Amino acid sequence: MAKVSIDINGRKYALGCDDGEEDRLMRLGQKLDERVKMLANQFGQIGDLRLLVMAGITLSDELDEVTGNISGEAEKMTAQMRKDSEAALAAAKSSEYEATDSLIKAAERIELLAARLADKKD
Repeated sequence: MAKVSIDINGRKYALGCDDGEEDRLMRLGQKLDERVKMLANQFGQIGDLRLLVMAGITLSDELDEVTGNISGEAEKMTAQMRKDSEAALAAAKSSEYEATDSLIKAAERIELLAARLADKKD
């Protein structure tokens, strides 16, 4: 297990993480530090715990909003794909009917030609 030291609002925190996750944890720590500093500038130094809770809530709110947007977009894309597939199926059925009709007409012409040829032989 790896250890990482991150700085949040001027205080050092030692955290453990899986090997290879150190850079990611550092980036996440930097984002949290930026959010805490932004809140501290806005509300003042109201205590580390309160700033961390506020940062956690605002980040959770953003995550919730993004998740909702992704879900909404996924639903729209699914509906569009369903609509497109139904249209493609309808077009394929139409093409199948046209092809069947053409084959029937061709078979009728072949039968007429065969009948004419049979009449000429007699």
